[in-house]
Amino acid sequence: MRKIYSIDMDNIQHADFRRLDLNLLVAFDALMQERSVSRAAERLYIGQPAMSHALARLRELFGDELLFRNGAVMEPTSRALELAARIRPLLMQAGTLTQQSAFDPSTLNSHVRISMSDPLEAILLPGLIARLREQARGLTLSVQPSSAPMQLELLDRGEILLAAGHFPELRDVHQAVPLLDVPYYGMFNPALVPLGEAPTLEQILSVPHIHTAYGGDSLGIFDRALKRQGLQRRIVVRSASLLSIPFVVSQSALFAVLPAIATRPFLHHRELRIVPIPLDGLALALHVVSHRRNQADPLVAYLAGLIIDSGRELFPSS
Repeated sequence: MRKIYSIDMDNIQHADFRRLDLNLLVAFDALMQERSVSRAAERLYIGQPAMSHALARLRELFGDELLFRNGAVMEPTSRALELAARIRPLLMQAGTLTQQSAFDPSTLNSHVRISMSDPLEAILLPGLIARLREQARGLTLSVQPSSAPMQLELLDRGEILLAAGHFPELRDVHQAVPLLDVPYYGMFNPALVPLGEAPTLEQILSVPHIHTAYGGDSLGIFDRALKRQGLQRRIVVRSASLLSIPFVVSQSALFAVLPAIATRPFLHHRELRIVPIPLDGLALALHVVSHRRNQADPLVAYLAGLIIDSGRELFPSS
């Protein structure tokens, strides 16, 4: 006797599906459409013996002849007609399981949380907001500034959908898309620090520096590059904030080495001078990171694309 499992899921009775092969239902539908074993086999690109075997299994499964020969054609039984009315919609519905509905940002009506480092938020958020207001007016956004380790923790906990910043360490569950590779620049107040418009590396290292551990990087990309050449700078102040450094430098006899995302808002500041650093390979890699659990979510890809577009608009050569 065939086992029947009764599970209370909105009063649906679930039979033992181990004997039910979806391919058998496809074969049944083809047989009902063609009313011929040979034509049904051709329709499914299988041999006639295979289709005959499928019909035999269907008859056993449903306990009915299903199709019988009447002269040159095969006629369905009343049971077959009843089953056909239920199986064809089921197959059509099953076919939609592998199809994703078209993503239309204009239909979004949701709230999304993301995280950006402070300097990225300052320069990218205006462009991101403009794009969202143009393309997805029903989407509201919360942006949480955090350090890189905290951003990844928020991703892991599912509290944010995306994070943008500099991430020295990522795990397998994180998916990173390149955002920008931005150069580093020097920043100082020429009224307080006696350097010209194009100081040499030796001159830059001769003055006191202020440093921040941006992205949780305590040593710093610039310092590691110096160390590889056997050089070192004199850091007299360490700050936890990247955004505060330009304001400190404008009023102090200190030199700062900052990524372009931090110097860009101060390009026309009256008291600050921004100069290139004469050191090859000095760049900060920025990424947009999501969690692997959301890899198939079109909203993730859409927002990441908008963030990247906002960045490339500001730094087209990156």
